Amino acid sequence: MPAYYFAMEGYNIGEIPDPAVDKLITIQYQKIDLPSGEPLGELKILKEWEGSEKSIVTTLYNQFFKPEMPVTHFIPVGMSLDYEYEMIISKFKKYNLHLMTSHELYYKRPRFDLKPVIVLLNDGRFTGARLDSFSSKKYDESHVQEWYENKDFNTIERYIREEAEGFLKLLQYLNKHKYLMGITKKGGPAHQKTAQTTPPSRAEKALPSHPKFQATAMQITKKAADSRTHTPQKSSAGVAKAQPRSSQKSPARTTSAGQRSSVPLGQFRKHTPTKKNAGKRV
Repeated sequence: MPAYYFAMEGYNIGEIPDPAVDKLITIQYQKIDLPSGEPLGELKILKEWEGSEKSIVTTLYNQFFKPEMPVTHFIPVGMSLDYEYEMIISKFKKYNLHLMTSHELYYKRPRFDLKPVIVLLNDGRFTGARLDSFSSKKYDESHVQEWYENKDFNTIERYIREEAEGFLKLLQYLNKHKYLMGITKKGGPAHQKTAQTTPPSRAEKALPSHPKFQATAMQITKKAADSRTHTPQKSSAGVAKAQPRSSQKSPARTTSAGQRSSVPLGQFRKHTPTKKNAGKRV
């Protein structure tokens, strides 16, 4: 399905933008690959000062909005597309083109609006959630008013191209790094998943980074495995000499047990080298 970067620039008649009465001065669109954000064609700019408002609106209508055209023939991709959609409804009606309704635009036609993503990047705040806050775009649309009044059309065109480039670069970045969020489609290809999909095993967690602890833990694990496999056999003399052990261990016996590395494996699992000793060699 053809996706197009899509935007409009209007000249405000009142104090705030109002698509019902604003003058439409530019329409810009560029065919792109939506999954990657890469451009598939040149940026097209329809300019009111090179013709008229009616001429650029009619060109847009003939290109993408004739009734016989399928809705998937033109999929707008942009920032805050509500302004563009309301402008389309107003201008199509003004110049007696197809009477486009909000139902046809908002419900029947697919579109991709980056504004909700920008709001999330802006910590959920709508104030300041603008393209120039998160891209290479330098100015917001408020400067267009002054440039148009001063007939500085070259600056307007540079602004439009900069805006399109900033939008596409941001879209490309989001598409390239979306899997870093750790969210993948259910049943998606394995290469789309994050690098570690399962937590480390208990054995991996039990081995501290120092070689001395690794060797000790491996010896303990081996002894535990041997004890499950072989049942020790005692001689009759050994049984006769066996005596109940005192609950109080002597220092010598405690030291001997430590030398044999009979510390429970769970204690190594809990051990974490302190930052002070982590970089030292033993």
